[in-house]
Amino acid sequence: MGKVKDGAPAKATKPSKGGPAGGSRRRFVQFLVNLVRADLYKPKQGWHARLYTALGLGVIIGLGLIRFFQSIYNDYSTAASYGITAGLGLAFAWFIFRLVEYPPFVEFLIATEAEMNKVSWTSKEDLKRATSVVLVTVTIMAIYLFLVDWVWANLLQILGILKFAGAGPSGRAPDRQ
Repeated sequence: MGKVKDGAPAKATKPSKGGPAGGSRRRFVQFLVNLVRADLYKPKQGWHARLYTALGLGVIIGLGLIRFFQSIYNDYSTAASYGITAGLGLAFAWFIFRLVEYPPFVEFLIATEAEMNKVSWTSKEDLKRATSVVLVTVTIMAIYLFLVDWVWANLLQILGILKFAGAGPSGRAPDRQ
């Protein structure tokens, strides 16, 4: 990718055919056409991003199908309940498969995977060290804030500025007999 020179005018974009709605209508028609195709678009690129996207969508749809099955189980016979749920599952599986093969979405996933490959991930040891530092710092701050709160609550209660219902100067309710 080349850099844009300073002071260079931006390229004018071509207006879409059919007005503002024409582009979105055309994309929708392309998506519908994509639903009935069976080929793969750039099959060797963005494979991990496609796989994990499809698995994530599959888990969400699967949980929805389980809930759907539970809601219709008492209204239909067992075979019909399983059949309807399986049919919906297959339809959604095909939809997810075609979604992760839709060319504009594939281009996005390929670009996403390429960017993720550029990330320098921390080592396991550095991650453990950083996590322990964060946990110790949070624990120390929590103890400090608890002590400051406790001191101020007791001080203000002793001075009569702050009153707790049924609580003495120690902050505890008196023992009942």
